[in-house]
Amino acid sequence: MTDITSRTTGSGRVGRDTPIRFEFALLNNVSMLSVISAIEPLRVANRMAGYECYSWDIVSENGTEIHASNGLQFASSGRMGEGRVPDYTFVCAGLSLEAIHPTRLSAFLNRRAAAGVCVGAISMGSIFLARAGLLQNTRCTIHWEGLPAFKEEFPDIHVSHAIYEVDNGIMTCAGGMSSFDMIMSVIARDHDASLVTSIINQLQLDRVRSEVTLQSSGSMKLPDTAPKHLRHAVILLEENMEYPLSPTDLAESVGTSRRTLERMFLKHTGMTPSKFSKVQRLERSKDLLQHSGLSILDIALATGFRSGSYFSYCFSEYFGLPPSQIRR
Repeated sequence: MTDITSRTTGSGRVGRDTPIRFEFALLNNVSMLSVISAIEPLRVANRMAGYECYSWDIVSENGTEIHASNGLQFASSGRMGEGRVPDYTFVCAGLSLEAIHPTRLSAFLNRRAAAGVCVGAISMGSIFLARAGLLQNTRCTIHWEGLPAFKEEFPDIHVSHAIYEVDNGIMTCAGGMSSFDMIMSVIARDHDASLVTSIINQLQLDRVRSEVTLQSSGSMKLPDTAPKHLRHAVILLEENMEYPLSPTDLAESVGTSRRTLERMFLKHTGMTPSKFSKVQRLERSKDLLQHSGLSILDIALATGFRSGSYFSYCFSEYFGLPPSQIRR
């Protein structure tokens, strides 16, 4: 993990005269869980420590309230960039990957980074760091649902499957409960192990995950008992979606027979390799429809369908809705 202490304002972290300040820049349709999971450990740390070691603000693009994806709302303390310079700034995004003022948002993030603030992202927020040019030569992560769109838009940026990443002074996480793990890594650097244990106990948790923990790969995740040949096969299918491998070629690539591989797929997924591949590609296409600006035809070709019409037929049959309706 890259040390981020030098990127935060105010050295001498424990025992500072003022609290370490966090700023959460929220975009509409953000996941409430992702944000609350980041704030709650800070609140509990203050309570367990007996003094205000952390403070936080929520800001929005226009300074108005932010609508979360569950229909509830976050109050905003002001517009992005208007308040005091914090120690940390996290851009938080969820279902929407379009900012109201994209140029202003990028400028805000760059100003924070230039001021020595540790900038970061929660869930889909990594896309906005990338658009601001802050992830060049930097390893990052993003929620698995946004991974295909991120790779399409930023093929040269190293994005991992970890629950969170810290590299070049920038912190990113996959959202959900991984926000908690990432913020706890900050608290663990600031305080001794007893406070960390107190927070975990207070929140009825049994552990804090490290940055080497991999996030769930989504609906096509294999069970832990899956054999290594099957895991290798699934990785190959994922890496070759544009030109899907035949069952025979897939079996040869992982060093087993077609019949043996078919039995593995049926036992652990309930599908043949061909069916699994098709579902995997349809799931990827749905992610791209929701989180990228690619045309429906480009998405069809990128996920191994020979024509737009055949893709629409398969998509509608599987999801019950045509691709055009998912995009709306």
